[in-house]
Parts: sequence; structure tokens; C-alpha cells
Amino acid sequence: MSPAPPASRTTTRWGLQLKLILSMLLVGVVPLMVGLGLAFWQGSREIQVVSGESFKALAEETARKIDLLMSDEVARTARIAADPSIVRELEQRRDALLGMTEDERHRTVNRLERGWQAKDPATVQTITGSNIAGLIQEYISGAKSEADQLIPQVVRAATKMVYITDVEGNLVAASTTLPPYANKDTAWWAGAFHRGVGQLFIEDVHFDERAQTYVISISLPIMDRIRYGAIGVLHRVIDAKELMSPSISPIRFGKTGHVMLIDHRGIVMSCPILPTGVPLSDAQLIPLVTPLQPGWVSAPSDGHGGQSTSIIGFAPVPETSRAASGDPGKGSWHTFVWQASDELFAPIRHFLTWMAVFSLVAVGLMTSLGYLAANRIVKPVRRLQAAAQSIGRGELRQPIDIQTGDEIQDLADEFNRMNRQLEAAFAGLTDQVTSKTQQVESLLHSTDEILDAVPTPIIMVNHEEQLQYINQVGRTAFQSILDSAQSIPLFDILPVDAAVREHLRKEFRRAGNGEHATTASGEEDAAVTNTARDPLVPLMRAAGPGHRQEIQIGLRRYHYQWFHMAGRNQGEDRIGLVFRDTTDESRLQDQLIQAEKSGSLGTLTAGIGHELNNPLFGILGLGEAIEEEPNLDRVRSYARDIVQHGRRMASIIRDFTGVTARETSDQRQPVHLEQELDRAITTLTDGMDTSELAIQRTYAGDTCVLALPDQLRQAFTNLLTNALHAMKGRGIIGLSTALTDTSVVITISDSGPGIPKQHLSRIFDPFFTTKGQGEGSGLGLTVARRIIKKFGGDIRIESKEGIGTFCIVTFPTIPLLPPTQEASCTESTSGSAPQPSSS
Repeated sequence: MSPAPPASRTTTRWGLQLKLILSMLLVGVVPLMVGLGLAFWQGSREIQVVSGESFKALAEETARKIDLLMSDEVARTARIAADPSIVRELEQRRDALLGMTEDERHRTVNRLERGWQAKDPATVQTITGSNIAGLIQEYISGAKSEADQLIPQVVRAATKMVYITDVEGNLVAASTTLPPYANKDTAWWAGAFHRGVGQLFIEDVHFDERAQTYVISISLPIMDRIRYGAIGVLHRVIDAKELMSPSISPIRFGKTGHVMLIDHRGIVMSCPILPTGVPLSDAQLIPLVTPLQPGWVSAPSDGHGGQSTSIIGFAPVPETSRAASGDPGKGSWHTFVWQASDELFAPIRHFLTWMAVFSLVAVGLMTSLGYLAANRIVKPVRRLQAAAQSIGRGELRQPIDIQTGDEIQDLADEFNRMNRQLEAAFAGLTDQVTSKTQQVESLLHSTDEILDAVPTPIIMVNHEEQLQYINQVGRTAFQSILDSAQSIPLFDILPVDAAVREHLRKEFRRAGNGEHATTASGEEDAAVTNTARDPLVPLMRAAGPGHRQEIQIGLRRYHYQWFHMAGRNQGEDRIGLVFRDTTDESRLQDQLIQAEKSGSLGTLTAGIGHELNNPLFGILGLGEAIEEEPNLDRVRSYARDIVQHGRRMASIIRDFTGVTARETSDQRQPVHLEQELDRAITTLTDGMDTSELAIQRTYAGDTCVLALPDQLRQAFTNLLTNALHAMKGRGIIGLSTALTDTSVVITISDSGPGIPKQHLSRIFDPFFTTKGQGEGSGLGLTVARRIIKKFGGDIRIESKEGIGTFCIVTFPTIPLLPPTQEASCTESTSGSAPQPSSS
């Protein structure tokens, strides 16, 4: 029987003929496209450089023309400012103002200003009809100019206003009635007068409300006859477009190329296309075209509303810019040369178009040649393909006959040889299949024996939780016998309660989806561990890359792990469960924890012995000294020292008992916090000099908590002892209480140096102290914290070096007491104060 033909593929296949044609096209087209791209890039780059340098040169030339134009206008304006009659008139006005009192000067100025604003004929005649006003008109009309200094008609038409102010900025003479009377607060007057020194000032383009147009202005100081100081300012207002257009508008090249003049803010002063006074459409373009040096740039927009890349040449107008602000970097004017990108790059685009046409013709020729060549190759290959299909079906009876004289003919000969070998091989195929089947069965048997030899239970189940396989150790451990005729549910062999069963089912579903069956929450871990254990022994949770879990079955404890096994040959997927008995391991871990507890206790005992040795040696030394001391007063002193050493040893022993002994079950009672705080501080300060110690109390009232009075007082005494030691008996101790809805807060603060940051995390450790040998036991804070925790409270310490320490204690509140118990609450706090422990 011949083998069945393979199923046809549904994916799109490209024939060999098409591939050959495409290969030939790629070999020809790719280099062609790369060459065209490089040519276009290089041509565009060269056009940019050549055009940019040309635009830069044109911008520089235009900037020189603008400088010459403005220099001529400044010179014309300067001839008016230097006229002797005008200078003499302004000197007389200055002297007249100096001769007036302050009030007289104000009255005169106010009267003239009101008359000018009201267009009073007399006042208007005084300003526009004066001798100085007549001289201004003669200069503007050209009557006062030499034949070679006549003002061009364009300049006369562009001049909107010419007027003169005195040393106080008030109007003296004007060519029209448009100027304002008071000008002292304007930028042009302050720039030209320059605190009486005087300088040229050219104002940037702006819209003048009086002239109703965009203007620039030239302001020159009028100096006195000895050129010592400014006695007034000549201000000339000029229409920016009318003045600049004759120099800017005629410069055109191509269809769109032109020159424009802008200021440092990007405001158009003169342009053949854009109106004067509008800003450039792209604000990001302004810093690119307004540097202090001439140049050109490839900008992202053209400044005229277009967003295409543009080549722009630019140059500053240096002399005029310097006069505009006194600083070439500010208030500068710039020329701006631009041409549309479409027009600029038209030659290279025409070249690219012709090259594209020639490329299409070349592609057509290569396609035709490729088709002819591929057809001669593909026909023999298709015959080989048909022969291979016949060999696959076992139907090839005649040898393949291809005579091409190349590798294809050799391939046909190999096909014939393969066909003969296949016919011989099919004869013994049945025997080989039988042999391979026996090998597979032997392998399965060996696998079962290996799994039975594994010392841990292994279970395999399907997606319906039915048992598929269990090894020998599992059958022994779970007392299960797998019957091939009857399926066994997984949880019939795992005796666990309902909560653990639900937890295992969740993990089973996750393993079936190919996920790691890790423990979902702490509650689920607690459900798995269904027997009571020592609370100091930590639960074994999922850990490590294997995500192990723990389960208790009977008296044995197991770690278990799920794994997913994909089915082969379209078989059903299965989920595996591996157990490992960890009962002995858990027992050893419990013993290790107990050993660690004993080691910690030994360390604690060694610390106590070290702390007791110091006062004990002191007592022995003082006792020996008393035996040989005849002076009775000195003997009493030695005795007092011995008592102090004994009290210190008693304190260390009592604190040690508070850390290690079991908590007593004494009956708690209501205790007044404020009274215990006062008793503790009184006990500590009775025997010391308090002249440099201040105690500040801020109490919320009589606040009670449930506690044992002596122990609570001991805790407060330990905290206050630390505060007093930190301040060395000098400074401020703060005691405060505050009530909230659920708690009472006690704050003990000191003005000591504070606790270093690196020590804050260890201050509650037993025997930890920063004092010298014999100065503290290191148990004060430990005992205080334990007492506070015992009565349901909490403590935290905040400290900043150089500022002080704040100890904040919080207790839960208790209901208000009736009057009969109020007295008992007060009486319960009586008694002697305990001796403090130092830390």
C-alpha cells in the first residue's frame, strides 16, 4: 500500500519562476534606487550650501544698505539738533525753569499741558508756531538744507512727527499737533537724554496710536553750546514701511525670493509679502535667524506661514542695532533672505523625475529577460516536482528523463537512484516497525520500574481529578491500589479536610493551565497546616524556583509540588503531584530553633555577669578600705558608696528579671498618668541640683489607664533618667498628655544633644548603651518598653542631633470612672517611687 499524500498547505507559496524574476529585479533595482537616492541627497546638499552662502551674502549687503540709510537719517536729524537757534532757545528755557520756584514750575507745566491736551489755540500756537517749530518745518521741507543735503521726497513723506522736548521731557516745539506733551517717562526720552549726558537712541518698530501706523523713531540729545550737557531731546517719528521699502522691496530673485527686515523679537519691519508689524509665523524660527553673526540655516519653516524646510540667509544690522539699545546683542535689527523650497529645489527634482522614468524602462527590460531565463529553469524543476510526488505515492514506474547537461540533470539521476532504494527499503519496513514497538514497550516497563524505585510518592491525574498512575511508594504511603478497570478520584486517597481540599483544587487548576501552583495567601497556608504546632516554629511556605508547599496527612508532613505533562501524539495532558516526607526535617528544625533560644539566653546571662562585676569589685575594694580606715567620717562615706553599688546591682537584677521572667498575672487597676509622671520626676530631682533645669508640664487632665502603678512608675522613671542623663542636668524637660477618641498620648521631651541616627534602630536592644563602662546597664529602655507593651501601650522615639529627643508613649483609653472609683484610682498610685535604672 502506498503512503497517503501529505495534506496541502493553506499558506501562500511563491513559485520558483516568480522568485527568479524577483531576484533579478532586486539585483538591478536596488543599486539603481540607492544610486538615485545618493544623487538626490548630494544634489540637495550642494544646492543648500550654494544657496545658503548666496543668501548670506545678499543679507549682508542689504544690512549695509540699511545701515547707510539709517546713518543718513541720523545725520539729517543731527543737523536739526545742532541748529544754534534751537540750542539758544532751549538754554533760555532751561534757565527760566531754574529761576522758577517748584510751585511756579509745576503751575506753568500743568497749564501748558492742559492747554495742549484741550487743543487750546493759544497753547497750540505757542508750540507749533514758535521759532523753533518754524525751523523744524524748514529743515523738513529742505529750505534750510544745502543743495547736496536735500531730504528726499520719500523720507519727507515717511516722517510723521518731529518735536523737541526740554530737560524735563515737556514739549517745546512740534511740527504737528500729534505729539504728547509729557515725555519724561518714555523709553526713547530716557535713552536719548541718558541722565543729562545724551546719546543717540533708535526705537524698535511699534504701532503709534497717534500716527496710526507702525513706526520707528530717531531720538537725539540737544547739547548746550559748550557741549557739556543735554538741554533737550529731538524726537523724529518715521513710518517704518515707507522708509525701508525703497531699500528692501526692489530686491527680488526668482518668483518667490526676496529680502525682509525684522527686529530681535521677530517683528516684521519691511517685507514685500508680509505687512509691517506682524511677527514671524513660527516663534522657533526667531533664535535661528537673529544671531550676532551673519550666516544661513536650514530652518523647519519659512516664517511666512509655510511649514516646509527652507534655506534662510541672515545678517545683523550692526551700527543701527547698537544705537537702538546701546548693546549689539539686544534690540538688534536683522535682514532675512528667503526663497520658497519648491522653487529652490526644482532643478534636482526635475533630474530625479527623468531618472525615475529611465529606471522604469530599465525595470521593464529586466523583467522580460528574467521571465525568459526563469522559464528555461522552471520547466525541468516542475518535472522533478511531479516525479517526487509520484515517488511519495509509490507510483513512479518510469525513470525521469531530463537532458539539460547541468545540475538539474544530476538531480534527476539522484531521484531515480532514490526511487530504486525506496522500493528495496519498503520490503523490510514491517519487520522494523515490529522491532520498534517492542523497544517502546520495554522502555515503558523500565520507566515504571524506575518510578517505583523513587523513594517519594508520585501521582499522575487527568483533568477530571481521576488517578492515572501512582508509584509503589505512593501506593504504600496512601494505601491505594490502582485498578485499570475502575478510576479512582484523587481525594479518595488523600485524607484531608474540606479547606485543604479546596486549596489543593485551586492549585490543581493552575497547574492544569500551565501556571506555577504557588500559595495564594497566608490564610491558605494556614489551612494546609491543619495541626497545632509551636507558634515559634515558622510555617514552611512556597519558596525557591520549585514553589514547594506543605501538607499534613495523618502523622506525617509532606512537601508537595505540582507539574504539568503535555500529552504526545494528540494524547490527553496530565498533571503530576510529587510528595517528599519532611516529618524528620521539621522535627530537626524545631530542635534548631530551641538551640538558638538557649544560645540567646546564654548571651543575655553573660551580659548580666559583665554588668554585675563592676559594682561588685567596687564593693570589695571599699570593704577592704573600711577595715584599715581609722577615720569615722571616711568610713561613713565608704559605706554610702557601698549602699549605692548595692542598689545599682539590685536595679540590674530587677531589670534582668523584667526582660527574661514570665509576666505576672497581677490584677490591673486604673492609674493616673499625670500623677505617676510627677512622682517619677520628683523622685529623680530630689537629690540633684535643679537650678539649671526647667520642667514644662502640659497636661490634658486626670487621665487614667489600666496598669500596675509601681511598674508604670518604673517605666516613666527609666525614660526620664535617660532624658536627664542626656542633658547632664541642664536644660528643659517637657511633660505633656493629650487625649484622642481611642487613646491617650504621653510625650517626654528633652533639650539634649539627641541620639545619633545610626543608634536609633538599636536603642531598645538589651544591654545596648552609648555610655562608658559602669555608667549604664543598657536595660532602661528595654524594661520601659516591655512594661508599656504589657499594658497594651506603644512607644516610639524620635530624635534629631543637636535639637533633642522626643519619647512618645500611647495607651488605650478606659471609660470615665464614677466618683467612688475616682478616689481609688488616686489612692492606687500612692507608694514610694522605685529607684531609676540608667541606660
